[in-house]
Amino acid sequence: MSKEISDGDLMDVAADPEQARRLHRALRTLADNPNVTGPLKDMAREVLNGRLGMREALDSDAWRGAVGDRMAELRRIDEQMTPEERAAARERAERWFGQQEQREQQEQMDRPDEQEARAGHDAAPADPRDIPPAYRPPTRGD
Repeated sequence: MSKEISDGDLMDVAADPEQARRLHRALRTLADNPNVTGPLKDMAREVLNGRLGMREALDSDAWRGAVGDRMAELRRIDEQMTPEERAAARERAERWFGQQEQREQQEQMDRPDEQEARAGHDAAPADPRDIPPAYRPPTRGD
């Protein structure tokens, strides 16, 4: 793979840097997952390589068709599952989401800008009146 785009390159479709980071990770997952094939994988790789913009991909019939095909495939698989298989899949999904949440929390802790923000946030103000009114309970004087 050639040089990969950055999270910032996705800000034209993302609402904030955190969403851009998650979108970038999702594209990388699609591109690297051996269970994802065809146009969906190819388009994720094209976006990551910068040969296709994310907005262009989202607006393309090929992308929507690939996503729709994948969703239909997942629905067929789900309909064929036994209750036991469905319960096991739910457990795996819950574990995976828990791992993703831990990973995101660790990444947040590792980011220097987050460490600075936490340091400022965790520090107790010298005087409770230094806390903006929106962040403290009302008092009789408010």
